Amino acid sequence: MSIPPPLYICKRLPRPLVLSGKIDDPLWQVAPLAHLPDALTGALGRFGTTVRALYDDDFLYVAFACADDYVWGTITAHDGPIYEEECVEVFINPANAPQQYYEINVSPRNVVFDACILNSRTPAEPNANFLGSKEWHAEGLRTAVHLEGNLNQPGQARSWSAEFAIPFRALRGAPHVPPKSGDEWRCNFHRIDTPPNAKSELYAWSTTELPTFHLPWRFGVLRFAA
Repeated sequence: MSIPPPLYICKRLPRPLVLSGKIDDPLWQVAPLAHLPDALTGALGRFGTTVRALYDDDFLYVAFACADDYVWGTITAHDGPIYEEECVEVFINPANAPQQYYEINVSPRNVVFDACILNSRTPAEPNANFLGSKEWHAEGLRTAVHLEGNLNQPGQARSWSAEFAIPFRALRGAPHVPPKSGDEWRCNFHRIDTPPNAKSELYAWSTTELPTFHLPWRFGVLRFAA
């Protein structure tokens, strides 16, 4: 039986968040904590991964905390294929459109990949083509990353974390900007972890049940609250 997509209640902030990568602004404590299990099965992954989200008039804030004993990355160019190494990802669909959404990823080196996705996949054809337009950029995006341990050294890390401030003005299709209390967007939160000489492990807030994240009908619901 398919696992129903989850619901996340995104609370409104009285002031902008301060990003350090450490998720240490006290306002993060009001954000519900959601866990990212194995994307295919919904079972616990090898490493614990959590996500939080909040918003204000200008930004959607997202924070990931990722346990890991080997945190690595080699890519340094914006829009490089960090999804082939290790990263955390926000897939967001403010218009609730069935075939268009945004992908914003951050690596442990604080490298960003952002694209507008046009996706022809459906539940009946989950392997159809999709196009990622890297010409789109989340103008005004801010990110921060923090690493506990050493980068690119097996067994020499404990965790890494990443914070996003995604500007609403960079996203198209939302019924209200900023969102009003009760507005709902479709979204998913992902993590890719790649052990040495092994297949990448996929984590997702809303399980995909297939080895891909680009299944928009499997996105969860982000509900904005006052």
